[in-house]
Amino acid sequence: MGVVEQALEKGICFRLGEERYVHPLSNIKEVLSYQSPAPVPGASAGVEGMIDVRGHMVTVLYGSYLLSLDPATCEDEGHIIVLELPTGYFGIRVEAVERVIDLPQNNSVQSLEYRNNECIQGTINYHDELYIYVDFSDYCSALD
Repeated sequence: MGVVEQALEKGICFRLGEERYVHPLSNIKEVLSYQSPAPVPGASAGVEGMIDVRGHMVTVLYGSYLLSLDPATCEDEGHIIVLELPTGYFGIRVEAVERVIDLPQNNSVQSLEYRNNECIQGTINYHDELYIYVDFSDYCSALD
């Protein structure tokens, strides 16, 4: 009788500035190479614009804005991580997407006290690399 492994949630690792981040894969629809969005008059702060992805309008936000980073410390944000949420599609602009990893069980997420940010959940140590665990879902769902 084999041991049934508990299904681990997966996360997508990306880079922005000097930090590495991981976001749960569950609500990520796809990762796109950067494409310049059409500007949206009167958009919320941090919104770069809209792109059409196979008939879905995707609101593109700067990852540097969501994570309170100085955009000058971020190189070209060359990828868009597209989230599919009940309130619509949102794209988060990041520098580079690196890999998909298995997320550890919840008890191994360490809280992060030096960065107060609603998107940041804590940190994860994966193969001796520190990742900041983020979830953009609530933030994007609350946008108009």
